[in-house]
Formats: sequence, C-alpha cells, structure tokens
Amino acid sequence: MFRRSRSPVLVAAVLMVSMGLRLAPWGQNRFLEDEALYAAWGLQIATGADPMLDGEPVDKPPLYPYVLAASLRLTGSTQGGRAAETAARLPSLLASVASIALVYALARTLYPGQQDEGLPTLAALLLALSPFDVLFASTAFTDPLLVALGLGALLAAARGRAGTAGLLAGLAAATKQQGLLFLPLVLAAGALGPGLRRGGLLRLGLGFALVAAAALGWDAARVQRPGFWQQSLIAYGGLAPVPGEALAERGAAWLQLVGSFWTSPWVNGIAAVVLAAWIILAAAGRVPRPTKMDAVLGLFFLGYLALHWLLTFQVWDRYLLPLVPVAALLVARGVVALARSLARAPGADRRGVGRAGVVAAGLAFAVGLAGPLVQATNSGLPVGGDHGAYDGIDELAAAIRAEAPAGSVLYHHWLGYHYRFYLHGAPLRLHWYPDVQDLVHDATVYRREPRYIAFPSFRDGSAAAEALQAAGMELLPAYETRRRDGTASFRLYRLAGP
Repeated sequence: MFRRSRSPVLVAAVLMVSMGLRLAPWGQNRFLEDEALYAAWGLQIATGADPMLDGEPVDKPPLYPYVLAASLRLTGSTQGGRAAETAARLPSLLASVASIALVYALARTLYPGQQDEGLPTLAALLLALSPFDVLFASTAFTDPLLVALGLGALLAAARGRAGTAGLLAGLAAATKQQGLLFLPLVLAAGALGPGLRRGGLLRLGLGFALVAAAALGWDAARVQRPGFWQQSLIAYGGLAPVPGEALAERGAAWLQLVGSFWTSPWVNGIAAVVLAAWIILAAAGRVPRPTKMDAVLGLFFLGYLALHWLLTFQVWDRYLLPLVPVAALLVARGVVALARSLARAPGADRRGVGRAGVVAAGLAFAVGLAGPLVQATNSGLPVGGDHGAYDGIDELAAAIRAEAPAGSVLYHHWLGYHYRFYLHGAPLRLHWYPDVQDLVHDATVYRREPRYIAFPSFRDGSAAAEALQAAGMELLPAYETRRRDGTASFRLYRLAGP
C-alpha cells in the first residue's frame, strides 16, 4: 500500500481531504479581537492609507500585515466586509495545507528508510485530521503562517540547504516573535544532517540576518515609537517566572490544550500508549532505539511546552500550534516502530505485517477522529477563532453605515479593533472611552453631532448607560443583532439630548 509509486497519490488524497475539512468552517465565525486588528493593518497597507503603519502601535514583526495586504489586494477585497474576511483568512488556509505537505516531506527526509512502512503518509494524515489544526486554518491569526515557515526552515536544514533554512527561519521570526523558538530545532536538524557542513552555519546565519535586517530596518523607518519588540513587551506585560502556587493550575491548562490536538480521549489514549510502548520496548531492545532526530523532536516538544508553562505566557491555544506537526511526526514514528516489532515475530510476513499495522493505526485514528472532525467543521470545539460571541458584528457595522450620517461619533470601549476592520473607510469619528467620565464629557461636548454607542451582550455596559442617562441623555434603540443560537449579541443606540 505504501510503495513509493503510490505515495504521491496517497498524499494528494490526504491534501484534498485536509483542504475540504479546513474550508468547512469558513464563513461561520467572525473575527476575534486580534484577527480584526491584523486585518485592519492589512487594509491600511493595501489601501495606501498607512503603508508603513506609522499611525499604529504595532506589536508584531512586519511580515504578516503585508501578507494580509497582498491577499486583500490580489482578491480585490479592500472595501472590507465578508470579502475582506475571506481574503484575510486565505493565508492561514494555504499555510495549514502547506504544513501537511511539509510534514510529509520532512518524514521522507528525516527517516528515508521507513517510507515503505508509510511513515510520511501517516504523519501527514495525523496533522490533516487534527481538529486543532483544522480550526486554525479558518482564522486570521499569525500562527499558521509561522508554523509553515518554521517547518520549511526545518526541512531545508535537514536537506542541507542552510541558506534557505536561514531565510525561512528569519521569515518565521518576522511573522511572530515565537518564530525564534524554531531556531534550536532548525540548527539541530542541520547539525544532524549535511546542513551545517562546509560553511553551512555561516550561510544559515546570513540568511536569517538578511530577513532580520529587513524587519528591523522597516521598524526603524517607521514614525511610530516604540518599535514592535518594545511595544510587544508593553502590550503583553513582559515575561517572568510563574509563581509556584500557579504552576499546577497552569500545567493542567496547558495539558488540556495538548489534549485538544486530536480532542478524542480514545485517540489521545492510543497516541499516548503508542509513544509509551515505543520508549519501553526500545529500552528493552525489542525495537530500534529512537534516533537522535527523534530525541531532538521530543526535547523540542517538551522544552517548548515547559517554557510556556514556567513563564507567564498567556494560556492561549494558538501558542501550541507549532507542536501539532511535531506530535504528528512522533506518533507516526511510534506506530511504525511498533509495526516493525510485530513484523519480527516468528513466521510473520515482515513487510506485510508492518504495513498492515500502519494501515490499521491510520484507520483507527481516522475512525476515532470522525466525531471531533464533524464538531470542528461546525465550529463546535472551543479552539481557534470565535465561536459565536461576535456573531452579528458585521451586521452591526452594516447597520451603522446605513444609520449614521457622515461625521457621526461612535463611542466604544470593547469593539475598537472590530470597528477599525468592519467599518474601514466609513466617515465616522471613532472615540474610545477609557471610563464613563470621558464618555459623558465627550458626548456632552459633541451633543450637536449624531452620536451612537453599541454594547456587546457579553460585556456589562450598564455603568456607561446609567452615566449617560444621569447626564440627561436618552439611549434610543437603533439596531440589534442576534447569534446563531437566537440570543442577542449587540445592541446599537443613538444618543439624544441633553
């Protein structure tokens, strides 16, 4: 089944299935805050309104906003709305599918002697069927592109293309700061292969430095200060060791997210048993010991997870997306190792039994993941982007465009990023109020202009409403949106008086 002549057909089938799974949730959800912000940056660049983001306190490296801008321009979606949503999601979809192909190529490169046992196809299948990975493919987060570039750097290093590895590692870091965490893995892959021989380390460093210089040069050329690195520390609050009393709770939360890679307790159990059995049998000499590259992948997985556990990283699911392809490779390696041990039994057809074991494991994973994948394609798992909280934000924006005359004031406390994207180009004055005193003051000063305010149902806007009413203003209902479950999501009011 896994002869090389059939491998392209199998991987093409896996890629087609993965594309279908990742397209299924499209259009079901609106953007979360960061997605809306990144897409708004892309619109600023694509429309020429602010091509250097000089008016923005940018806390990310520059590559991703320009990728979004290119997608928006190429698809003709610079007017905002649903078309711009789709264009902003497109890089993540392409990166997610590319990551599956890269995992296949990585398995062929790192473990050339195990292609007949189906290791590359099984690793690609495990990533393709990950509900975690499926749901991030329909978001506008930076992480899918970061993962694809990191895997590309790893593949280039493993194949001895040090300069390309450096360029791709640099592009990963220019997408998001966490891309720097791929560097040890890329260096290790190069050291274990031909990549760092004959000046390879220098070429890798030059490739990385070229991209880093471009990113830092862009940052230095901008008017807005501080730069993206300092701004990220301000926005994030910095990183520090986690207090001892919080370690247990954080550890449980991170492990729960690891369990979300394949969601199903049954599938997670199989994966855990496979890895444990592989380690135990290897220690007993029943199967070949894990290779140095296996150890590097395992240490990267554990080290990356420990870093996020022990430092004050937010417990956000997207931070673990780089670990999903690593987990897929390791689980596939374990399956093949165990299948080989079965093939060594007296009287067994070594090749036939080994292939049958891999096929059985692949089918077991596919059957076990059917339910979670149905949930994922219907946005029924709490992973990835929004799952209903922001339903109707696009309808709210359309209602504001239709209702509010040019020059109107729109007050906001929670929806600024969303307004900047969904109301891009609207002739309105957006005013963020830090507290109700500022809101009342501004609404009083500009009482002769049309004034609007919207409250999301998942935030308590009663203090703002009461303060406006106490100042003699009336909140006149103008529009209401509803979620897919029928509950109210946003309420828009026009202010009257004093």
